[in-house]
Amino acid sequence: MGAGRVAGLVLAGALLVGCSSGGVVDTVGRAGSAPAEVASAEVVDAERRVVRSAELELAVDDPAGTAGAVRRAGERSGGHLARERGDADRVRLSLRVPAERLDAVLAELSGLGRVLSRSTSTEDVTEQVVDTGSRLESQRASVRRLRELLDRATTVAEVVQVEAELTERETELEALERRRAALADRVAMAEVDVVLERSAARGAGFLAGVTTGLHSLGGAGSLLLTWLGVALPYVVLLALPAAAGVLLVRRRRRARTPPLG
Repeated sequence: MGAGRVAGLVLAGALLVGCSSGGVVDTVGRAGSAPAEVASAEVVDAERRVVRSAELELAVDDPAGTAGAVRRAGERSGGHLARERGDADRVRLSLRVPAERLDAVLAELSGLGRVLSRSTSTEDVTEQVVDTGSRLESQRASVRRLRELLDRATTVAEVVQVEAELTERETELEALERRRAALADRVAMAEVDVVLERSAARGAGFLAGVTTGLHSLGGAGSLLLTWLGVALPYVVLLALPAAAGVLLVRRRRRARTPPLG
């Protein structure tokens, strides 16, 4: 009798889906079962969704101090600092700024130092947005139908079966909602990677040459000390037998030399 009730619920679910879409893949239809040509048509008609990003490298006198100006520029645009790392000579920052303000922010940041490199890129995610939206609508409809079936369940077996399927569909629905939110955030907020380098490290002229020479001298000195440290144990090991041999030869010569007078 219980099996007959479950079969009745399955048939009811199929009829619900059949009335709305003309066919089913399984009991109540899964997200992603919409025809591919419908999704393609939606992509053609949809407003384009584009993810923008940029990279900027500057030579500045004070990387740490300029990093503060970069953060403030991002905040004034309505964005925020996502990541920051570096030291006294080099700082890398990642900003999230409103996509429509990206060009203005880049222009402001470029005025903080000497531009070494600058680039922008775009990624069209329209198809991903439309596909996720279609799957989301289908999944919501699937969850609603399962809840209707759950309300009609009269036995423990029916409740267990429908609740298990409902839990799975609700989990898939939450994943699709998170994906849609992530895509919307990427479209709305552009990412800007900014690298600040101390001018002397990449500059030209006498001071830059002196700085480079000192760094090279320091590197050569460190390399020399390293080699000396590696070679020292071997030098000591070889020097001990050599010193013993020299002492032995000197003693023999003294023994062979006759005393004067």
